[in-house]
Amino acid sequence: MIIEAALEEFAEKGYAGASMAATAARAGIAKGLIYHYFPGKAELFRAVIRSCVQTAFAEAEGLIAGYEGPRTVLISVLIDQAYARISRERRERILFKLLLVEAERFPELAELYRTEVLARAIRLIGAILRSGVAAGEFRPGAADPGLPEVLLAPAVMAAIWQMMLGEADAPSLEAMRRAHAALVLRGLAAAAGPDGG
Repeated sequence: MIIEAALEEFAEKGYAGASMAATAARAGIAKGLIYHYFPGKAELFRAVIRSCVQTAFAEAEGLIAGYEGPRTVLISVLIDQAYARISRERRERILFKLLLVEAERFPELAELYRTEVLARAIRLIGAILRSGVAAGEFRPGAADPGLPEVLLAPAVMAAIWQMMLGEADAPSLEAMRRAHAALVLRGLAAAAGPDGG
């Protein structure tokens, strides 16, 4: 209840304009109660970020933890999940737009995103890439620094285009998803042996 109210407050008024009192009013609770759970606006915003991304990370981490098949399939499934979330998760779009607009004026917001979202995503992808290299599925340099970020970039750009241009005019998410997966899997593939196999 508080988190949903806070998300709407941040979305409507931006980080600077949002207030704890207005969030409490939206949630239908006393102003003092919100401070019982969140000492200030930064802590409330951190909770909003966590609530928006927790499901995505829980799904990805659960899939990775029990996965025993080819890493190529795992990468494909994670790319599919990323594009599905872009198309259906209004809360995440609101949060991402807010971060894009406000991060320059409030560096602490960019730091929250870096530590709560980006670093976690990079760790997950890096672990998959390393295991794929160790299993011989991916080329030896596939786990080099910078590659997890490169793997994430097309989906991030797809989300930005959706926000900037709207769903009707943005590039097709489905076409981007297919192209993204094909490009990544070709780039990661271990070199064929001398016999072509």
